[in-house]
Amino acid sequence: MLVSTTDDAPVNSFLCLLDAEGRSGADTMSRRCQLVPRSRSFPGQWELIGDIPVLLDGEIANSHELVARHGAYVAFGSARLDHRDELERTLGSRNSGLTDLALILHAVVQRGTGWLSQVIGDFAILVWDTSTRSGVAASDPFAVKKLFYAARGGVLAFASRSDLLALDERYDAQYLAELVALCVPSPGLTVHLGVRSIPAGMVATLVRDRVTVRRYWAASDFAGDSTLTLPEPEAVETCRELVAQAVRSRLGGATDTWAQLSGGLDSSSVVAIAQWLAARGHTRDGLAGTITYVDSRGTGGDEREYSDAVLRHWPLRNETIVDAPTWWDDGYAPPRLDQPGPDLLFYPREARLSEIVRAAGGRVLLTGVGGDNLFTGNMFFFADWVAKGRILEAASEMARRAALGRVSFWELAYRNALLPFLPVSARTRLLRDEAQMPPWILPSTARRYGLPARATAAAIYGGRRGNKYRDGVAASVTAIIGGLSYAAIEEALEVRHPYLYRPLVEFALRLPPTSCVRPHQRKWILREAMRGILPEAVRTRVGKGGPQGGLAWSLVRQKPLLEPLLHDQVLAELGVVDPIKLRASFEALPREPDGREKLHAAVHHTLAIEAWLQMRSGRWPASADTAVKGSTAGIN
Repeated sequence: MLVSTTDDAPVNSFLCLLDAEGRSGADTMSRRCQLVPRSRSFPGQWELIGDIPVLLDGEIANSHELVARHGAYVAFGSARLDHRDELERTLGSRNSGLTDLALILHAVVQRGTGWLSQVIGDFAILVWDTSTRSGVAASDPFAVKKLFYAARGGVLAFASRSDLLALDERYDAQYLAELVALCVPSPGLTVHLGVRSIPAGMVATLVRDRVTVRRYWAASDFAGDSTLTLPEPEAVETCRELVAQAVRSRLGGATDTWAQLSGGLDSSSVVAIAQWLAARGHTRDGLAGTITYVDSRGTGGDEREYSDAVLRHWPLRNETIVDAPTWWDDGYAPPRLDQPGPDLLFYPREARLSEIVRAAGGRVLLTGVGGDNLFTGNMFFFADWVAKGRILEAASEMARRAALGRVSFWELAYRNALLPFLPVSARTRLLRDEAQMPPWILPSTARRYGLPARATAAAIYGGRRGNKYRDGVAASVTAIIGGLSYAAIEEALEVRHPYLYRPLVEFALRLPPTSCVRPHQRKWILREAMRGILPEAVRTRVGKGGPQGGLAWSLVRQKPLLEPLLHDQVLAELGVVDPIKLRASFEALPREPDGREKLHAAVHHTLAIEAWLQMRSGRWPASADTAVKGSTAGIN
């Protein structure tokens, strides 16, 4: 039986056509754009907003969620404000009933487009002035919300999905190479050739069919010398208050909001803070429930010891998804995602999560994404000490930490006081494994796009002399932009990330090393902020399990399904990978993890991108008979 994939786009999608000459989008480009949704089975209908042709999702045509008007101005997009009350007071429109998108539009009309840089929340919006036929577009600092555009023939087309703007199935080889190499994709690129995105933390000015972008926020802006100087008790209290505000601003009603609960410090803190706020009367409602993934097929994948400790402390409904299959689930068709990524690999468990939450009346899911990036820090402050002549102090402290951690002093010194000083070329060679450059990437492609030096590990090491620590933290925070892999869940739910609350991020970027990096106490300040809120077993835990065992199991169990991806590889046709090396790596992987966890993850990641490409042309999966039967996850 032929396996089909769903072609339906999620709700809250739109496409609008802007013509600077006032031709109502009636040229060839517009006519071609209007055919694309039909060819992709998009369940929408065209309407005119003024003289602007707009395609809205069929279920929410005429919805105020995607469109707002104010005089000659029209806004399109998606927005969720963190500072709505403050903005309403400023604009004198308290309890106005305006959507967040409409409120932003009113602020832009009153205060000018420069005000967009002050918006705090998740947003990707376009504001168009119909009188001057010009406009402005903006994206939040981590591109949690997405906005795409294409410019052809004097027409600007904007959409919430890039595939609504792709007039053909041509792909951008650079974008795909960056994904395979696990780099943060270059700002503005998408998988579809000729389709761009409004990059994270940028504002774009639209004049005729030209789009000019400028950055208004970047993590690197906070990597200067303005280190936070608060006394430790005050810094801890500030951290607690900011985390609480981040969670509070993302909570919905009594049945609206669920959260992921892995048992790790980050997700556990989100869950505990939500219930702590409700218990103290600071919010009307806490969480409606939590979801825990359990993987018993490898070591470290079952974290219920810790998630259960949180639930005993803060009683909540908890649903567990046990040993969810990867790649294929007989109960759910693979989704047609807008962009390639690891979401396809994990879609079975995410489809089940979405089903559970939706059946319970939920519409929002909170995550723990970003906590590692904000609070883990690094030990490059030793390199900063050396650069400032504090060599003996650095050596003494490294010896102390090596003894406490029972690790080699020389290894500690090599990684944190020597490597950061080496030239980029030498450091890149020495960090080859750590930089996670998969061996199947063609060398010519890696050189063309400068991939080795742009891998996350290499970027973290690449800070300025004397400022290695702060630049490393900023690079780690920047890496969040490429790591928000929730597209499969976003087909059904709104995903919110409390740790990406902008004031909290800016606070974390200014923390001194001692607030984050202490022996056996990584994320020290977050742990202290959670004292009395998290159970001690979770607050003081060291280390965390991972999915490596399940990934290794999957490569063996799902081999009949995955092998066809290695024939006639689209990534090879595009000059991104060496097909022989990719196949050899796939065949050579052991049945159980043996220290090659990164290679397992890299193979899965590349195959997920290849699967996305082959699904677009209907080449994969070829038949349900190739899928593994009986790999059913338990839902408890």
